[in-house]
Amino acid sequence: MSTRNAELAKIHLGKKQLALGDDAYRDMLWTVARVRSAKDLDEHQRHAVIKHLVKCGATFERPKKAGTRPHNYDRLPEYITKVEALLADMGLPWSYADTIARNITGGRGNPELEKDPGVEKLAWVKGDKHWRAIIAALSVEREKRGLLAGVDLYLEHLGKDRAYLRKLFPKLPRGWERNRSWLRAISNELVGRTGEG
Repeated sequence: MSTRNAELAKIHLGKKQLALGDDAYRDMLWTVARVRSAKDLDEHQRHAVIKHLVKCGATFERPKKAGTRPHNYDRLPEYITKVEALLADMGLPWSYADTIARNITGGRGNPELEKDPGVEKLAWVKGDKHWRAIIAALSVEREKRGLLAGVDLYLEHLGKDRAYLRKLFPKLPRGWERNRSWLRAISNELVGRTGEG
C-alpha cells in the first residue's frame, strides 16, 4: 500500500472510530484542510487531518495492553465478531469488554460481598441477552465518543473551546462529556450556531 493510500485509510478509520456522519466529516475536512473530499488532500493536509482526528480521540495504533482474543473465540456465538469490531473501532482493549461482561452479568462491586458476582471474562458469557447487552453497552460508548468528537469539531469550527459551553449552558453538569442527552443538546445548539456563521 502506498503512503498516500495508507494515510487515506487512517483518515477513513478515524471517521469511523469517531462515528462522524458524512456532513460532519466533510465539515471537518473543510475546517482542517479546505477540501470536501479526502482524495483532494495533499501530503501536508493528510497529516493535518490525521493529527486533528487523533486530537478528537481517534487511535491508529493497537493499545499496548490490548490483550488477546478470548481463548475460545472460535467457539463463542457470532456476537463476538460484533464485539471485536466495536472494540477495534474505538481502539479499546479486550479487557474493556471483560469489565462490561462482568457488570452485565451481575458483578458491580466487591465479588466477596455479592451473591452472584458475574463472570470475570467475556470468554465465559453464555446467554444471548448478556451478549446483546454487552454489544449495546459498547454501541453506547461509541455513540458518546462520536458525539463528543462532533462537539469538539463544531467548537473548533466556531473558534471556541469547551469553556464556551458554560456560557451557552449555565447549568451544564459535571460529567456532561459522558451524558448522551447533554451531548445531543450541545451538538444541536452548536450546529445551529455553525450555520449562523
